[in-house]
Amino acid sequence: MTAIAYKAFTKDLTCREFRYEVGATYKHEGKVVRCASGGFHSCELSLDVLSYYPPIGSRFAEVEVGGDIDRANDDTKIASAEITIKAELRMPDLIAAAVRWVMGRVAATTGYGAHAATTGYGAHAATTGVGAHAATTGVRAHAATTGDDAHAATTGVRAHAATTGVRAHAATTGYGAHAATTGVRAHAATTGYGAHAATTGDDAHAATTGVRAHAATTGGGAVAASLGPRGQATAGADGAIVCCEYDSDRKLIGIKAAMVGTCGIEKDTWYRLEGGEFVACENGGAA
Repeated sequence: MTAIAYKAFTKDLTCREFRYEVGATYKHEGKVVRCASGGFHSCELSLDVLSYYPPIGSRFAEVEVGGDIDRANDDTKIASAEITIKAELRMPDLIAAAVRWVMGRVAATTGYGAHAATTGYGAHAATTGVGAHAATTGVRAHAATTGDDAHAATTGVRAHAATTGVRAHAATTGYGAHAATTGVRAHAATTGYGAHAATTGDDAHAATTGVRAHAATTGGGAVAASLGPRGQATAGADGAIVCCEYDSDRKLIGIKAAMVGTCGIEKDTWYRLEGGEFVACENGGAA
């Protein structure tokens, strides 16, 4: 039996020092063990890949997995004996896939102005209605919406909030939880440790206050603000970044903002604040 999953890589399609090719199939001989060298790793929920690779500076793909598969309960990361790299994806594709994944599960509504809410562990909330909201507080619970002006919010640990609606916001405070949106003027915000906020819409802002959490925007005129310790930010053309600097006691000692094209800031490049100056990150935004 085979299944569809999602995988992230570095810029040269490398993961765990193994380089892949789009269209190729790979097989592992031996025992399949998740979070070890036994097998090929991927995630059944597309946004879970952001827990391992940052939203900008990485590459993503839809994969087909088969053979022995090892799963766990902390997220949708799996290990498989076989993997085929089917097609490369962009961030909007990852978000759309996450919405579809949640829509196929519980607590869903498609009505105009209708709401979907859940507090259950691992439960999902989904809506496609215009002006409709999806909210959840459950651990590993996901909130997704595709409606215009519709909001997705979650406070769960490792819980994701995703939306594709114009002016539709995605927000989360969960540890390791990601907020992502592709709508014009749709904002993504998160306060979780290591949690990423990403947007692709014009004038759509991404903000995060989590330690080692990244803020990324690719839309024109959008601001990426990383306000937590050891955070990084990147923006597209006509955008801007904001970064903070902290001392060893995590006391705020500096904050700086700059537009792309000024202060040496280049588009689609990760920066952190060090010594009061922006410093490009050689690791491409990796945590």
